[in-house]
Amino acid sequence: MWHQRTIRFWLICLVIACVLPVTLAAGFMIVHSYRQNTASVGQSTVATTRALIQAVDAELYGVQSALQALATSPHLSSGNLEGFYGQAREALTVLTGTNIVLTDPAAQQVLNTLRPFGAPLPRHGQPDVVRRILETGEPVVSDLFLGPVVDNWVFVVEVPVLANGKIIYTLAMGITPDRLSGILRRQNIPPSWVAAIFDGTGIIVARTHAPDQFIGKKGAAEFVRRFTEVAEASIETTTVEGIPIFSSFSRSPRSGWTVGMGIPLADLTADARQSIAFNAAIAGTMLAMGCLAAAIFGARISRSIRRLSAPALALGSPGLPSIPVTDIIEIDEVGQALVRASHLIALRERERLQREAETREAVVAKQVAEQANRAKSEFLASMSHELRTPLGAISGFAQLLHGAGDALARDRQIRYTENIMTASEHLENVINDILDMARLEAGHVKLDLETLDCLEIMTEASRTLELQARKRGIVFTVDTSANLPLVTADRTRLIQVLLNLGSNAIKYNIPGGWVQLSAIPVGSMVRFIVRDTGPGIRPALRDQIFQPFNRLGAELTQVEGTGIGLALTRRLVLAMNGRIDFESTEGEGSKFWVDLPAADEGAPTSAKVATPLPAATPLARNTVLYIEDKIPNLELMRGVVENAGGIRLLDAQTVKDGIAIARSVKPDLVITDIHLSDGKGFDVLQSLREDPSTAHIPVVALTADAMQANMNNMKRVGFDYILTKPFKIAELVNLLRSRLPSQPGPLDP
Repeated sequence: MWHQRTIRFWLICLVIACVLPVTLAAGFMIVHSYRQNTASVGQSTVATTRALIQAVDAELYGVQSALQALATSPHLSSGNLEGFYGQAREALTVLTGTNIVLTDPAAQQVLNTLRPFGAPLPRHGQPDVVRRILETGEPVVSDLFLGPVVDNWVFVVEVPVLANGKIIYTLAMGITPDRLSGILRRQNIPPSWVAAIFDGTGIIVARTHAPDQFIGKKGAAEFVRRFTEVAEASIETTTVEGIPIFSSFSRSPRSGWTVGMGIPLADLTADARQSIAFNAAIAGTMLAMGCLAAAIFGARISRSIRRLSAPALALGSPGLPSIPVTDIIEIDEVGQALVRASHLIALRERERLQREAETREAVVAKQVAEQANRAKSEFLASMSHELRTPLGAISGFAQLLHGAGDALARDRQIRYTENIMTASEHLENVINDILDMARLEAGHVKLDLETLDCLEIMTEASRTLELQARKRGIVFTVDTSANLPLVTADRTRLIQVLLNLGSNAIKYNIPGGWVQLSAIPVGSMVRFIVRDTGPGIRPALRDQIFQPFNRLGAELTQVEGTGIGLALTRRLVLAMNGRIDFESTEGEGSKFWVDLPAADEGAPTSAKVATPLPAATPLARNTVLYIEDKIPNLELMRGVVENAGGIRLLDAQTVKDGIAIARSVKPDLVITDIHLSDGKGFDVLQSLREDPSTAHIPVVALTADAMQANMNNMKRVGFDYILTKPFKIAELVNLLRSRLPSQPGPLDP
């Protein structure tokens, strides 16, 4: 009967059983050892040459990166070649090249750090390199050549120099073979081995043996032919001295250069012969004994271990695993450890589930808090802009009227007053929408549900919508052909819902488009439908359409709005026991509908109107450019400038037009709103500062985003002054006097 033994005992037996067959197998395998050794050396030397060519590439493309950085020098873009010459000489002390050369597209050297600035220079030593750069626009590493100025073997790393998207020069640094020879020397290659670096044509650039004799000469013909055919390989060949070698090489896919390494065949075969003689002595008889012992002992160990598979797989299951008894002490100890592990796993699982639950609760709480903070910040930012913009126009025009008194011409009084009325009406609508939203959220809106005549309600709403449509050149129609029942709703709120949907359809329509208001019975409901031929709504934005303060990108256009209308409309419809939905096809238009409960009886009606704006164009001595996409604000600025006198006001309503006018006219001062239809005031500032011809012009930010964080950001990016809406006219006039060059007095009539 077997006695219990330690696992070490069985492992020793197993090691003996493995070593014997391996020894016997080695005897049989020794016949192939030379080829295997050769293949192994080939793989090793190929790996070494690959590493070496990567080191060469790193050296070359490190120089290339430095030259590309140098090629962006402001001296080059401004044409200051003497300044660039000094910069190139300084860079050369770091890059450790022979010289830096600037060449024009005709392959004529413009400057060379080996010659004084302005000295006569020869043509480029490798004109084909210049041609390749002009054709491809990519950096080039040349082959080895005899430099006309250096008068020595060199190669160059050359990059294009761009200006306005065109190549105006090439910038090159000459490098001597000594720099690459250092890479070979650092490899500690055995003295009898030969390593060399070849350029794309097979010319020797660096070599460990007799470099002075062979640099600049062609490598062995068979070796060069082979590495031009394949990127990596090992072959038996001869050196340029005629020594038989086993050679490996690797060619760079980037530069086309190659690193080769050769081992004399005499060195390679010496060890193989000794191994064959030694291992042949221990071949033969122990193969059968080793295989038999390995089979017996291995089977015994594997049987005992397999008996623990089922208990191990049961870990984590309810209950304790059943552990079998074996004749190996260590395996029995493992079985007991599995029992203890089962206890620990159950305990850890309970702890993990508890931690996950706590983590989920903490994450949800954090997300709720962050969402609340975001919503608060977004609300404040949106309201700041929407309230301050009309308020700025009201305040400014009121100041103009007050300051001018009776001296102001009647047509300008009317114009300023109409602008105040328009801005006031917009401000009133914004405030009313906000208050309605707040009341609905708080549950304080009281609805007077009554039985209403659908056609009467549609007729009343259409009066206001027709006026809006006519002003914008939109065709508005009402379809009253359906036989409609009475509807149960709050009269005022139902008209408000139809006006909101109709106003949106008109505001966001295309020029010459149409809007239709209609109604049809749908089961026990009456469906009011507003169709339009607008640009439609992208499917990706569908879920955002009823979100408060979300205008789906319309805030970047000149169409006024707060993003509250549809959210308010939805809440009103739900409060009247109805439902709202829409269909939209991008590029074709949208259809919004509201379903409200039908009733048996009918009832009354009501309506509301708005006002437009004119324009003016003064002419004077100093020039101010005002970039603003809101017409009332443009009118206000025009009024201030007219009163100030001596100033010509130019205006633009987009970032693109503003930048173009600034570059063309070179105004004395630029005032820009921060939020424009095609970008931001920051874009205006950046473009003017980047252009040397406009970099000196003072730029003033005019914004309704009066939150401190936004003000600090505007100062940080470089605005010369910041005005907040509504601005004080006195402050603006003082700004004009201080910022405009030698501000003249008012113009003569």
